[in-house]
Amino acid sequence: MDISKNTLDCHLYVQQKSLAPVSNDLKGFKAIKKWLTKELKCKTEGLLVVMEYTGIYTYSIERFLNQQGISYVKRPALDIKRSLGMVRGKSDKADARFISKYGWMRKDELKPMTPPSDAQVALQQLMSHRDKLVADKSSYQCKLKELSSQMGKKLNETMAASMEYIMDVLTQEIKEAEKEIKELLKADESLQTNYQLMCSITGIGFASAVHLLIATENFTRFTDVRKLICYCGVAPFEHSSGTSIRGKVRVSQLANKKLKSLLTMAAISAIQHDPELKIKYEQKVKEGKAKMCVINIIRAKLLERVFAVIKRQSPYELRIAA
Repeated sequence: MDISKNTLDCHLYVQQKSLAPVSNDLKGFKAIKKWLTKELKCKTEGLLVVMEYTGIYTYSIERFLNQQGISYVKRPALDIKRSLGMVRGKSDKADARFISKYGWMRKDELKPMTPPSDAQVALQQLMSHRDKLVADKSSYQCKLKELSSQMGKKLNETMAASMEYIMDVLTQEIKEAEKEIKELLKADESLQTNYQLMCSITGIGFASAVHLLIATENFTRFTDVRKLICYCGVAPFEHSSGTSIRGKVRVSQLANKKLKSLLTMAAISAIQHDPELKIKYEQKVKEGKAKMCVINIIRAKLLERVFAVIKRQSPYELRIAA
């Protein structure tokens, strides 16, 4: 299924049948259900709908499929694209065929998904709103600071006052958004428990904990900490071939950049306030490792701790050497 803002394109791989584009709403969903019933002769057992991650555009169709008892899975667009080799041209109908082929080729690997809870959806929306407010405030702060340093006493007072006022409003809105997020977490026992467990780890704060809840879908998306480390862009990969190519071991650029950035700040904070990680950081630096390389090790260590406290459902206990 190829999903866009207004339309859906569907293709059945085994039958090699396509459905004319339908609207991305309940009317279109019913048309898809009717088409599937006809083509599959009322036998939807074993059917797996494969779609790309397209943000909010999959929200309604995910819930419809779940209600109808039809399994579905979402996959990164880049993963699908790179699996197809060289492709000429592009259209929604062709994309539906490609996604269908991708799903058939990997039918033994793909695991059906379930829609995120209403609390998880609300959490994602609120955190996205909060992040935008923070970015806007930071933009105004940088602009005002730069203008003040360059213009000095010539800085227009009306403009400066306006910018200060906007920053004050944004600060208040950020506080309100964070308050709403915390109330939402308290209303969901599972989210609140996992949030508190993560915050028991030195370095993991409000933003990083909430973003981990969102990215992992409350720790149901990843079953292995190594997969989470890779997803966050923290896992190092070798770059070599034969005897001629001996590149540096480095992390991949294919990552959740927001989480990676938050984990960097978390690692820096942990190094300052966690004696164990501070010693580890200093030892690695003395051994000659680059500081960013060591910070990456600390980021991975924090994720391991997060996975550990979630798995055993008990807070992290800081161990201090005697």
